[in-house]
Amino acid sequence: LTAFYAYLGMFYTTLNRLTELNILLANSQSAIERIFEVFNTSPDIMDRPDSREFDTIKGEIRFQNAHFAYEPSKSVLKDIDLSIPAGCTVALVGPSGAGKSTFVKLIPRFYDVSAGSITIDGLDIRDFKLNCLRRHIATVPQEPILFSGTIYENIMFGNSSATEKDVQAAAISANAHDFICKLPNGYQVEIGEGGMKLSGGQRQRIALARAFLKNAPILILDEATSSLDSKAETAVQEGLEKYLDQKTMIIIAHRNSTIDNVDKVITLDKGEIINVVSKKEAVRSF
Repeated sequence: LTAFYAYLGMFYTTLNRLTELNILLANSQSAIERIFEVFNTSPDIMDRPDSREFDTIKGEIRFQNAHFAYEPSKSVLKDIDLSIPAGCTVALVGPSGAGKSTFVKLIPRFYDVSAGSITIDGLDIRDFKLNCLRRHIATVPQEPILFSGTIYENIMFGNSSATEKDVQAAAISANAHDFICKLPNGYQVEIGEGGMKLSGGQRQRIALARAFLKNAPILILDEATSSLDSKAETAVQEGLEKYLDQKTMIIIAHRNSTIDNVDKVITLDKGEIINVVSKKEAVRSF
């Protein structure tokens, strides 16, 4: 009788485990369905069958009667005709909602134009392989995208083959080296998810250093110095001057200091280009 009750306890324990296993399998099946739903999703922006790789580009950008709309009934950009010569620095200005951020997102094909075309060096950007196109473009958004890890690893995302000396040179150009050296462990300090352990200005400078390290022929700055004070911004502008040798740069600007070194200022309003002026005219009217 004692042995029977002992075996009965062991039997019920196993039976309970089988019941729990059934619940676990049901939950796992639902999770697997959601995972494969994501895996089977195709991106809207894809390579054309005849797209090509290019080792080098000069950086001449041209918008030809370009239109774009997130929704068919509401155009964000209309009749954009603009030529940006290789090596030219331009600033985009205009009120909030004018389409400035959308304008620069079309160049690396985060979205495709609804009509018209965008060319780089005379070739439609849809004829580039996506990896090739984006390899030649460095983008610094207003809200920097940083990853959990060290500062060194985050900067290295710009160029995985760079040396430690290259990383430090990029940080110096972005006015980030001094504050990095003051942190515990310097470049090897963990910054947390999204760079939560850094201030807004520090995150922006890390993102700028990453872009400098990439050394791409086209640089896009979407209010990339908005969180910096005037002294830090001046230092970054000096770093940009060294970086800008024969590079095409597009800056979204909201303050006068940002357009000090640009060649042209393009004013957008309600999705249309309403004015294009030279540097001297821009400084007087900004």
